[in-house]
Amino acid sequence: MIKIVVDSICDLPDSLYQELNLTMIPLHVLLEEQEYRDKVDIHIDEIYRQMRQGALPKTTQIPPVDIIRVLWEFAQQGDDFIFLTFSAVMSGTYNVAQTIAEEIKKNFPMVHMAVIDSKAGSLGIGLMAIQAVQMVNAGLPFSEIVNNILFMTQHVEHIFSIADMEWLVRGGRVNKVVGKAGSIIDIKPILDVEDGYIKVIGAGRGKKKTIQTLINLTKERIQNFPNQLVGIAHADDFDTALEIKTKLQEQLGVQKFIIARIGCVLAAHLGLSGVGILFFNQEPPFYQLDETILSI
Repeated sequence: MIKIVVDSICDLPDSLYQELNLTMIPLHVLLEEQEYRDKVDIHIDEIYRQMRQGALPKTTQIPPVDIIRVLWEFAQQGDDFIFLTFSAVMSGTYNVAQTIAEEIKKNFPMVHMAVIDSKAGSLGIGLMAIQAVQMVNAGLPFSEIVNNILFMTQHVEHIFSIADMEWLVRGGRVNKVVGKAGSIIDIKPILDVEDGYIKVIGAGRGKKKTIQTLINLTKERIQNFPNQLVGIAHADDFDTALEIKTKLQEQLGVQKFIIARIGCVLAAHLGLSGVGILFFNQEPPFYQLDETILSI
């Protein structure tokens, strides 16, 4: 049995974790001098509520003991596993998990194990995890699943906009000069992720123009693989997510969507009212969807 593991940066709807039999290892959230396990001890509704009241959440990476506990149990059971982590340039989870897996391998040499830097976040990881489960269910060999996932890490797209770059500055994701420029009244920064790094690639003036810019960029990058499941992630702005969905249907003909809220850890860095479009710019060698996922 091949187990697929993700960290809590993976932003799939709660119902899908159980449906897909995904194992999630939580990062930690620090809020009002209390430490919580992301999506276990505290959920996004509470994070959003406190952020609206002025709270500034902080995050820490997964304690190594939590990773050891999960991966050791799988190995002890004889289960192969693939751990898809948050972008290695924005979190230390990948490096820690890789070291742990190498040590576990010494005790369980017959167990196949892989730790993969997704170079992604949010539904970017989610879309990969969905395909990883589909490959397991289809009976693909371990090495083929790993190679397909590595292909996806090179072709995942994140195109998103945030309301205020101050959150990225506080989290150390962009420098203060860029953050100050992005805070000009009614200017919405447009960002994407390149090799795991958040990059500022433009700006939109006002909500309507910003949304259309996101749509135009998606149109450019999705043209080689239009018939796929597209992710729309939002930070407590479901109405804008639905507006983007409608425009993608009307202007690009996209018909398959998954909409999810940006989770605790990324919300702490991106702030409120952000929205993003996530997809692949090339079709992976294996790609499959079933009606269960499309109905979520």
